[in-house]
Amino acid sequence: MHLSRGLACSPKMSLMSVLFCLLALSFKLGVESKSVDQQELPSCDHVHSFFSSINVTSKPPYTNQGNVCGGSCCDNQVESQLEAKAMKNFERLVKHHTRHQRGHWEQTANMYRDYLLQLSRQSENKTLNLFATVYQKMSPLSRDPILELYGTVRNHLTSTSYADDLELVTDKFFRDLFPVAYHHAVVHADKDVDFHSDYKNCLTHTYDDLKPFGNIPQMLSSSLVASVSAASVLLRVLREGAEVLHKLDGLGTENLQPSCKAALLKMNYCASCKGRNHNHAKPCAGLCKNVMRGCLMQYIGILNQDWYTFTEAVLPLINTVRSADGIEAEVKALDGKLSNAIMHAMENGPQLELKVKKACGMPSLIHTDALAGAYESTAPNALLQHNKWILAPNNEMLQFEMTIDKNKDLFMQLSSTLCEDEEYHHSNENCWTGTYFGDYTHDSAPTMSQKYNPEVPYSSSNEQFPRDSRLQVLIDKLINLKNVATKAVSNNAFKSDTDKMLSDMAEGSGDHYREDYDSNEDDEYSENGSGSGEGPRRVDIINVPTSNFTPTAGKPSNSNRISVSSALLMTCSVILLAGLAGSSRH
Repeated sequence: MHLSRGLACSPKMSLMSVLFCLLALSFKLGVESKSVDQQELPSCDHVHSFFSSINVTSKPPYTNQGNVCGGSCCDNQVESQLEAKAMKNFERLVKHHTRHQRGHWEQTANMYRDYLLQLSRQSENKTLNLFATVYQKMSPLSRDPILELYGTVRNHLTSTSYADDLELVTDKFFRDLFPVAYHHAVVHADKDVDFHSDYKNCLTHTYDDLKPFGNIPQMLSSSLVASVSAASVLLRVLREGAEVLHKLDGLGTENLQPSCKAALLKMNYCASCKGRNHNHAKPCAGLCKNVMRGCLMQYIGILNQDWYTFTEAVLPLINTVRSADGIEAEVKALDGKLSNAIMHAMENGPQLELKVKKACGMPSLIHTDALAGAYESTAPNALLQHNKWILAPNNEMLQFEMTIDKNKDLFMQLSSTLCEDEEYHHSNENCWTGTYFGDYTHDSAPTMSQKYNPEVPYSSSNEQFPRDSRLQVLIDKLINLKNVATKAVSNNAFKSDTDKMLSDMAEGSGDHYREDYDSNEDDEYSENGSGSGEGPRRVDIINVPTSNFTPTAGKPSNSNRISVSSALLMTCSVILLAGLAGSSRH
């Protein structure tokens, strides 16, 4: 007769065998009669010591078991304390990891801002040095406009409210530069004389009609404004992205629903309530993921989608800012572009003089010694000079891009990150399942869909619980930041197309928009400060006489076309004569 699965005693067995069989059967039936979740240790003393270590008051034994865990070592009062402790631990873990992510955003924003500021100061010194060595006569009067231009660039990078319009400041720079450049680079007047104020006003007011610098100011303004604006937007979204993560510190777990609170209690403390040693009953990995995902959706998971789209908008913005047309290359090339503007006025000096005399008459000069001391203060050796550009934070920016791209699903990925803590088991075998010690058999709920979460059930009644209004404020902020970043990328692309069009127009009209900056000057620019001190370095322009122009092979001349026609005519004549001769023989 079979008394248990896989175990039977036969009447034909020897007496010793029967006794052994009965002993084995009794042991097996005793083990099976006690379910796994009821295997409690004989005393709650060790549990009481553990509870005391985490500041939970417990006085076993209890006549009534708790409603959630159902263990003999906890009543409802102890479970209430443990539930509050579990929620606090959950909140602490979430905030620890969001602060870690916030650190990436804050450090990158500060690092890139400091790099751009230092780069602009190097470029400013480089431009002042260029004017002091190559355009010595212009240097004193051009110093303040140069400082104002660079100062405005830095204001845009550091200020959230832009007091000055960079485009207007750039236009003002060239308007203020025109009388100085015309005086010292075109007319070549002595440095102890100056234009009369009325004559300067005339030059300034006729600036738009005279276009002394060609299209260079418009092209420079377009590229500078686009690159600086994109960089300032990037710094802003980095700062405010970090601020969104910072605001999460102010959120508490008071709005978590009962399903989440009960799941956190079961996962973290019900093993102890059932008399199991807490330190040797770590929650299963699958249990942890399901509980964390369900609770994260109730806590801050609503931010996930908007954080994802915001991050996706930041990545192309970084690529735009750091591209070959971005702020780094623009700032490095600024001195060369300013020099090109002066060179353009000098190369077109005779025509420009005729236009100026027609508009403002003959120059009205006055003697002045007010600038005598200024020339000494702007001497090249009085300026801070560097031989190399500061190194760009390429590795740091690449690492940041990889980090935020990996964490676009930040608030849902947290479930896996949180469960990597040493307090949780690394697998689903021989671990705490929430009700007993064994193997966890439930599947992990999909990250974005918690409707089928086995530990934190979702139902329509969940929507009845109030959502923290601060979360909606953060959602609106993320949406706004995403739109700002997307617009900056679009505007920069439009500006780039405009710059190319203007560049093509400039080349067609004979304007020389020479770029002093090239890839070889990324590391060194000491040669840019060289010069005689009396005039700018000129660009040799080779003029090809049209009278000696030889047609290329791709475009035949008239004589070639005549020769081809003659050959065709002769061929046709021969064929025609041969045909006539043949017909006459017939």
